Amino acid sequence: MITIENEQFSATVDLRGAELRSFKEKSTGREMMWQADPEIWGGSAPILFPIVGKLRDGKTRINGQTYGIPKHGLVRTRTAKCIEQGRDVVVFSFSSDAETLQHYPFTFTLEVEFRLDGKQLLIDYRVKNEGAEEMLFTIGSHPALALDLEQAALDGYDLEFEKPESLDLYGLTDGLLAFKQGGYLENNNCIRLSETLFDDDALIFKNIRSRRVRLKPRHRTGGLEIDLGNCPHLGIWAKPGAAYVCIEPWHSYDDAPDSNGNFENKPGILRLAPAETFETGYAIRMVG
Repeated sequence: MITIENEQFSATVDLRGAELRSFKEKSTGREMMWQADPEIWGGSAPILFPIVGKLRDGKTRINGQTYGIPKHGLVRTRTAKCIEQGRDVVVFSFSSDAETLQHYPFTFTLEVEFRLDGKQLLIDYRVKNEGAEEMLFTIGSHPALALDLEQAALDGYDLEFEKPESLDLYGLTDGLLAFKQGGYLENNNCIRLSETLFDDDALIFKNIRSRRVRLKPRHRTGGLEIDLGNCPHLGIWAKPGAAYVCIEPWHSYDDAPDSNGNFENKPGILRLAPAETFETGYAIRMVG
């Protein structure tokens, strides 16, 4: 574990998966990240690369060859290398190797930077194509925001979007993308959370306009906010009855049951020329 800090906050990152484990206000001890109880859900903020979600049958075709890529990709279970560390910043790196090439036939470097800036934590990703051919990939984040100790039930919270949204709802059936409801939001910027909202797994929204989504307690002002950066899609999820909610910025999402299995046809796939770098990321901030 590596910890960074500024005058107000500290953040702790696990070398395994470069996964954020803690984002804490120093004066109050308030913890903003779910503490990865393995009896409920053992994650806190996994990085999803080079896929987001699940492939149909767990497999995909790239350049005519079939590869098996685990749900949410490869890096979340790998050990990162710390390549830079200061008081309020730390940078980790993942690189392709013989093991990753068995599942994903591209050579890459993924750098992950965590930086404290006032009341926010900035998480930046830099993906570099280290190979001689165009690289196909996607990327996303899975941060789990902890509910307040004094109000640890979802039915005490709303999700508030920066802008009014008109969105269809997608979800998961047997782990694959499924259309659930047209017009789930109609020029509305609020989703009222409840203990039963995630009984059928995640809520998935495509191409949202808002860049910020706030977890807003009904019993007080303030809350926690996720800045989605340049990610166009959003997943929202929690284990029923758990004291957290995941607000997940994504560049892609799970395969649909009718996916043709070709990686290049996966919705949201990103293309990176040799030696080029793609940058994305998100931020977590305390509001109020």
